[in-house]
Amino acid sequence: MEIVEITVEYPSGMVVTDQATFSRELGQVIPSERLASLLRELGATEAPPVVSALIDDLDAPLDHRVDGSFSVSVPVANVDRKRSFIPLGQAWSKDQRQQFGRFCHALTVASLVSFVGYWHSTSDWTWGAVLNEAALAAIIVLTFTEGMDSMNGE
Repeated sequence: MEIVEITVEYPSGMVVTDQATFSRELGQVIPSERLASLLRELGATEAPPVVSALIDDLDAPLDHRVDGSFSVSVPVANVDRKRSFIPLGQAWSKDQRQQFGRFCHALTVASLVSFVGYWHSTSDWTWGAVLNEAALAAIIVLTFTEGMDSMNGE
């Protein structure tokens, strides 16, 4: 059992956020008694709400059950996460991710220029020079890949 954040959104615009208990084995979210009584009271006058829970940093939709608890609609383990080398910008807006992608591409270009400049200026290829070139090549690949991943949008 773990504590998760649950959000209840009514069509009228009212949003209620509380904490609930999540049983991963049962795939069940049990709201607090305070939230359960509030849902019963509002159920008489409001349209059915949209309920979601923040489980493992993912917003999972919930289905209302007869006993007052909620079941997880989508298996949490199967929800696709953003694949990334550098775990930056996971919760950023689309514009912020675009700007970060542009920044990564600027770093890629700077690393590429450094790679070429270092290559042409080195006359004696020692292990240190080879290691510096390998590090610049790795930086080029990583920043380019992260920049492309960030520029994908939503």
